Amino acid sequence: MPRMTISRSSLSRALGLALPFAAGMAVAVPAQGAKASSHTVRKGDTLWEIARAYLGDPFLWPQIYKLNTEVVKDPHWIYPGELLKLEGAPGQTAVPTTDTPPPAPAAIPAPRSEVTPSAPAPAPAPSPMPMAERAQGGQGQQPDDGLGLFRRLRVTSLDESYATYREVKYHPLRQGEFHSAGFLTEGEALPFGTLLGPVTPEQIQSGRSRAAMQIYTAVGMAPPDGASYAKGDLLLVVNRREGPVGYGEIVIPTGLVRVTGQNGSQAVGEVIALYGSMRDGQSVMPAEKFTDPGAADWRKVENGVEGHVLAPRDGRELRRPQEILFLDIGKAAGLSMGDLLTIIRTPGPQDKSAANAVAEEMATVQVVHLRDKTATVKVVTVASPDIRPGTRVKQVAKLPN
Repeated sequence: MPRMTISRSSLSRALGLALPFAAGMAVAVPAQGAKASSHTVRKGDTLWEIARAYLGDPFLWPQIYKLNTEVVKDPHWIYPGELLKLEGAPGQTAVPTTDTPPPAPAAIPAPRSEVTPSAPAPAPAPSPMPMAERAQGGQGQQPDDGLGLFRRLRVTSLDESYATYREVKYHPLRQGEFHSAGFLTEGEALPFGTLLGPVTPEQIQSGRSRAAMQIYTAVGMAPPDGASYAKGDLLLVVNRREGPVGYGEIVIPTGLVRVTGQNGSQAVGEVIALYGSMRDGQSVMPAEKFTDPGAADWRKVENGVEGHVLAPRDGRELRRPQEILFLDIGKAAGLSMGDLLTIIRTPGPQDKSAANAVAEEMATVQVVHLRDKTATVKVVTVASPDIRPGTRVKQVAKLPN
């Protein structure tokens, strides 16, 4: 049987075609020949990846954040549907139009060899992880020489790239967390209406019932008997299920709808935020008003109020930060929005081993929604994830009033 020989040039061409395509799967790339002036955030987007796609350098994400501080309160958190500007004032550019010349060899250690198209001597093979090399890039970018992802970007000034990030003031409590957290009804009869489903534009017939709705979908809603919704009202779409005994129902938000008009006795609105799978038949209720505490630092609390974990919101064992728990203390006990608490394992008679003989801090949580007798908390840090109903909690810090 004759041997098949594959030339290096053929293999290089194949890699040159395959890797850029694979890299493109990570984030949307702007259309060829068109310079986008804005980007609508989609699920999974980050400022890092948006800067990579539109500016060609992920380290330029502070440029995009700086243009959108009215929309983005914290660069760690961007939400589907937010419209981000990509261009500043006329004449302002985020990426230099010419390459920055390298420093004199005497001023820095000798750089690693790079692959260049005109190098007469044999060069090292391209890095097998081009995306990792790109992530080290800075504001200076080499001109396109056909190597694409195989060329390493040079850093001109990381201080400039991170300047905006260092100046950002941390907001400990954000509107998206407040509206998406959920709560216990505490037995109160709340004014629940019904989400009827999409109304316009005409929907393609789904092969399954109750297809999930998307951002900007126009939907119809039926208010509760004797009530009505007005244009501009903000409604929370929720799932409901039975909660801990004596604390009513668990309310789990799936999104936000803003009322845009009326259709007879029904209200019509537009989906402006998604927190889960939004489907027809779910309940709707007026969204509570959120008061932003702004950029503030916690202050330590001595002898803080104590309570217990009631249940996880999603009916599963705690696995990671950002998950939601319910506590059996609320406003009446002195808790406030944004308070920090620690979850503490208290040794019991059955804990005979030395490892279980002392109290252990299992997690830190933050109050993100508050009712009279209960609180909804977001897990901030986890040391021991096996947190069970009845575990003790203690307030350790609070935000200024």
